[in-house]
Amino acid sequence: MNHLSLAQKILDSKKPFVFFHTLCVTKDILQQAIDEGKSMDLDVCVDDAGKPYLGHSKEYYEKSGDPWDDSMPLWEAVNLISNAAIPVIVDCKHFNAWSYVEEVINRIGEDRCLVHTFVSEFCFDYDRSGPDFISEWSPIEKLHLLKSRFPSVTTTASAKWLPNDLLVSDQYEGLLQNIRLMLKDNYVDTVCLNVPDKTFSDKSLRYFLEENIILHVGIDNIDTTQLSQVYIGETDDLRLASKKD
Repeated sequence: MNHLSLAQKILDSKKPFVFFHTLCVTKDILQQAIDEGKSMDLDVCVDDAGKPYLGHSKEYYEKSGDPWDDSMPLWEAVNLISNAAIPVIVDCKHFNAWSYVEEVINRIGEDRCLVHTFVSEFCFDYDRSGPDFISEWSPIEKLHLLKSRFPSVTTTASAKWLPNDLLVSDQYEGLLQNIRLMLKDNYVDTVCLNVPDKTFSDKSLRYFLEENIILHVGIDNIDTTQLSQVYIGETDDLRLASKKD
């Protein structure tokens, strides 16, 4: 019998859940998250030789100019998490890393994993800014197949370059319908629209919740008291992250 997925637990709770987001996973911060019963974010990538590591792609660092993240070894982090009980975001940062993402799920447990990727079908051109990291994109079918193999995993699709006023302008009703339908057809549980967090409202949250799809909202720079519906929050501050149930 399968355990309930993270998404289903959040829906059943009828309240938001805030995940901890970090670009750099050190042993100290991971241990603190475990000790406090919070959550962790693992960016799973592969190098030119196909070896897995925690971090973004080589392409990302070269195009963005950001310094390489000094994270701990991937499997050391996975072992610590597998022996704990916290939920984890497993973020596929390279289209060649999926086999390792599946291994992470196997080791930690599908019901504790929220698996995220940027999906090719959600690459838009409304407000394009910054470089495009080709290695980050995967077809939404990857999430569909993952759900087939791991029924209790939570899947998350990310979009880029949607209009900034997507959630506040009536002119995008058809676009929102198409996004929601594609998510539903591929059994995707949650979605990162990557539009300004201040534009989220109970109305937009409810629109996706009608199909049991949960929106991701960055909480660090908004007044969350204005949101009373279920959402998945993300924060760079471990103190603001939710505790596991």
